[in-house]
Amino acid sequence: MPQGTARTTSVPAVAGALAAWLLASVLVGSLAVSQRHLAQSGAEQEQLQRGLAAADGAARLCATSADAAARERELQALETRHTPSFEHLFAIAAGGVDDLGIARGSECVWGARPGGAARTTALLDASKNVQAAGEAALQKGTPVDVARLLFELPDGRRALAVPYRASAQGKQIAGVAGVVLRPVPPMAVALWCWLLPFAIAAIWLFLRRASPLSAPVASVSAFLLGAAAMLAAAPPLPQRDPTGVAVLASDWLVPHAAAAGHATPSLWLPSAAGLLALLLGLCVQPLAAVLTALRKDPAPYLYVGPALVGTAVLVLVPFAVGVGLSFIDRGGEFVGLDHYAEVVRTALDPSSSTHFGRTLAMTVLWTVLNVAFHVSIGLALALVLNRPKLRGRAIYRLLLIVPWAVPSYITALTWKWLFNTQYGPLNAMLAGIGIDPVDWLGQSVTTNFVANLATNVWLGFPFMMVISLGALQSIPSELYEAADIDGASAWQKFRHVTLPLLRPALFPAVILGTIWTFNAFNVIYLVSGGGPEHKTDILITEAYYAFAVLRRTGLAAAYSVLIFLLLLGYTLITQRKTRATEAVSK
Repeated sequence: MPQGTARTTSVPAVAGALAAWLLASVLVGSLAVSQRHLAQSGAEQEQLQRGLAAADGAARLCATSADAAARERELQALETRHTPSFEHLFAIAAGGVDDLGIARGSECVWGARPGGAARTTALLDASKNVQAAGEAALQKGTPVDVARLLFELPDGRRALAVPYRASAQGKQIAGVAGVVLRPVPPMAVALWCWLLPFAIAAIWLFLRRASPLSAPVASVSAFLLGAAAMLAAAPPLPQRDPTGVAVLASDWLVPHAAAAGHATPSLWLPSAAGLLALLLGLCVQPLAAVLTALRKDPAPYLYVGPALVGTAVLVLVPFAVGVGLSFIDRGGEFVGLDHYAEVVRTALDPSSSTHFGRTLAMTVLWTVLNVAFHVSIGLALALVLNRPKLRGRAIYRLLLIVPWAVPSYITALTWKWLFNTQYGPLNAMLAGIGIDPVDWLGQSVTTNFVANLATNVWLGFPFMMVISLGALQSIPSELYEAADIDGASAWQKFRHVTLPLLRPALFPAVILGTIWTFNAFNVIYLVSGGGPEHKTDILITEAYYAFAVLRRTGLAAAYSVLIFLLLLGYTLITQRKTRATEAVSK
């Protein structure tokens, strides 16, 4: 075989092996991070369960033991038994009023040894919040959430405390008892894991050369084998039973929720690993082709490289992080599809603070009406401005671009002032013609929606006008002259000449306008705020509500992923429609 031919056939193999190694490194890194996170989370949850059990025992001793010396001996014994789980116990007596009526502050009666005065002061301050949570729970008759019992000390360590009562089944808090937890050591990733990408690349090269498998099948097989090897060789994840006692209570303790978390997902990690291996395996050949082309002619890739890096850092990485957050709850626990199931369940729960079905319907109505007004008003103004005999066209174009040029948040706040019930110009004009003022942003869904709609129509029509005007000016005048010779009316010329030639420009603009309007956060948030009672919220503002108000990042991330999937489906459908329209027009 000639030397040039041999070199030509070896380049794709080398590029493929390099692509397999790069993508295998992504696979191994993702699995290593996931396994480390699950193991770390499991260890922290197990430590929290043991610490809470010790805190319950210490609280019972403080509440029921009248002999101080005996109580200290039992606390010392309890601390000795559970030392591997936490640093030390502590007990804090709540302040009260002495026999002379003088108020007393809280006092640390046990466990003020390590950390000196600074730690003791931090424990005393945190105990006040725990006592307040216990008192509120006793008044309401509801258990205290474990999150209210946890707090962080200035040195970064976590502690938890359990409030106990002054008397059996009493309503007064006598103090708190708890533990200072030891820091959970970070889980290390085995060194052999970083050698696995080389093994996957070697397996890919072997299957590619020595087997009759096609390139995609060989790539996917190599990646699936690598993922299976990593999952099989990794240390087992801690298995925790999420069932059991939901609320811990006694006559002397303030009832609180148990620290039982989600069971470690035995099927989720292998399923996710298999899916990731499948996707990365299918990317080997395209990446190998890119590497081969990069070797032959690197100039085009140097031009687009900065844009690709920027897109990856600013778009792809945040998107991947958002998808990952949708599977994790506030405590860092892996919850699978629980957040997505909760989003769907809200459509059937009228009492829920979020309501996916109602919000989705409002989002669709909002998007359809806005895009319809944008296109119709923009196209009508473009037809007017396209008239050759219109005087002052440059001034009109400049003025009509102003709503698009002004920042959207300034426009939204201006329109909110226009709709103000007491001082807004719109109500002043209505009063001038004898009509009662309208509470635009009050308790009516219709008026709030109209206010939002008017604001966004004002913001959106200039874009469609510019696109339509540019497309109109590209239509040859000879077509209109031929239509005039045939005796076509103005409507017939618009229907059979103008509109068909506008479609190639309007379809992408409508798709882009739909995506913008679907995610028009500024207008809803700044004008109506989603009121009344979130009934004019759209999906993006409801996702923000779940994040900023409910403090549920995972639920907000699930909303964001669902928004992406809806818009992705819409884009794919409209792209097929656009191609079909272009094919018919040709």
